[in-house]
Amino acid sequence: MERVAKLIKFPIDLVIRIEEYREKHNIQTFASAVYELIRKGLEK
Repeated sequence: MERVAKLIKFPIDLVIRIEEYREKHNIQTFASAVYELIRKGLEK
C-alpha cells in the first residue's frame, strides 16, 4: 500500500481516547489505531 505523509494535530482528549482504544485492542502503534478507527468510521 502506498502511503502519503500528512501532518495533523489532534486534540489531547482525542489522543487519550485513541490511546485507550489502542491498548484495549492490543494495537502496536498510534497510527495503526487511527487507521483502524478511520476505516471503521468510513464503513458506516
